Amino acid sequence: MVAGTFVQIGLLPNTHWLDGVIARNVIGEIKVDEKGETNIKGIFAAGDCTTVPYKQIIISAGDGAKASLSASHYLMNVME
Repeated sequence: MVAGTFVQIGLLPNTHWLDGVIARNVIGEIKVDEKGETNIKGIFAAGDCTTVPYKQIIISAGDGAKASLSASHYLMNVME
């Protein structure tokens, strides 16, 4: 009898469309700093496609909130 299953949909991020645009590591994860910013000023990323060490939905949600707050802060400073 099976009590439950866990389905994993993949390990490699679908970021090939960013070739030559955003810095990525050897497996294609988008490189971000502690605020979710990429190598291009004003561009932020979050979730399982980034270099964060743990790939869980709750971590991705928190990183999404952090990246959106960072983007908002960036835009407020640019508009000044």
